[in-house]
Amino acid sequence: MIPIRSTIKTEIVPYMNYVLLTVNVLVFVYTLFLTGESLQMFYQTHGIVPSKITTLEAYGFLGRTAKYFSSMFIHENWLHLAGNLIFLYIFGNAIEDLLGHARYLLFYLVCGLIAVFIQVALNSLSAVPVIGASGAISGVLGAYMLFFPRSRILTLLIVLVFVYFIRIRAYLFIIFWFAVQFLTGIGYIGDAGTEGLWAHMSGFACGAIAGGSFLYTRGYRSKKYKAGYGTGWYGEND
Repeated sequence: MIPIRSTIKTEIVPYMNYVLLTVNVLVFVYTLFLTGESLQMFYQTHGIVPSKITTLEAYGFLGRTAKYFSSMFIHENWLHLAGNLIFLYIFGNAIEDLLGHARYLLFYLVCGLIAVFIQVALNSLSAVPVIGASGAISGVLGAYMLFFPRSRILTLLIVLVFVYFIRIRAYLFIIFWFAVQFLTGIGYIGDAGTEGLWAHMSGFACGAIAGGSFLYTRGYRSKKYKAGYGTGWYGEND
């Protein structure tokens, strides 16, 4: 299932989400000019190699901290990039509208950092660089599940050679996504891949928790976000 758009109408221009989208694209475009050893060196330098990070090999405190941030903006290929950015664009706009620009950026980075940390901890012996925005974007999905579960997602569904466009409740779409991550991730402990499937799951949990905390300290942007109204668990959004 591929999400196409959400029914949520934003009240502000989510320019922080656009900045995140742009940075991810620019970093990927830069990697297109790297080949062979240069590309692998880029992954090693700006991604996180769990076996090196956990033994503190060759990195000072600032070096390790920088890698946690930089790894969140690196993608391996077009499919990796496109899959992440489609989700970020569709679900991130509504969360930025709800939290506000600065809080959304902080929320995004917190979810990404925690997701990467857990991915590294579960795969501490791996020599494969951990890269990608998946953990942070999973956090966005966690917050979306919390605040807009009954909104509808226009979804592209491909069954064999047949293509369908359906509107599905956000909570059903996200539950399906989470189930795929969980079932796939079970076989990945001790064998970290660049996609970091356990980072997806931990980022998702962080997003639900952090999203509520960030919103509580700020207050709702408007009535339509209040519990039980419109897009919450107890309302309708058709």
